[in-house]
Amino acid sequence: MKRDVNVVELDVRPFLRKKLEPFKQIMDAVDGLEPDDVFVLHALFKPTPLLGIMKAKGYANKVESVGDDHWITAFARGAGARAKLEAMSLQSFKDEEAGS
Repeated sequence: MKRDVNVVELDVRPFLRKKLEPFKQIMDAVDGLEPDDVFVLHALFKPTPLLGIMKAKGYANKVESVGDDHWITAFARGAGARAKLEAMSLQSFKDEEAGS
């Protein structure tokens, strides 16, 4: 599928492997998003606490496990956010160390 939206990717797996907390990096990326941007996060596990934080900020999400220790979560907000996320294939974001 052609990506017709602006996607901002952040891979926090290197931080997590070093036992570092990536919350600041995540929030810095979120703060820089434009209203129509899609934020794609790569993590070692399903980022359950972050899902609630992002929901409170008005973001819908889509989460997939795409491999051992590789979860991809996409966030979008605004009108049509859910449809935008459902149209995306998160498998297409599966790379080695994306956005690090």
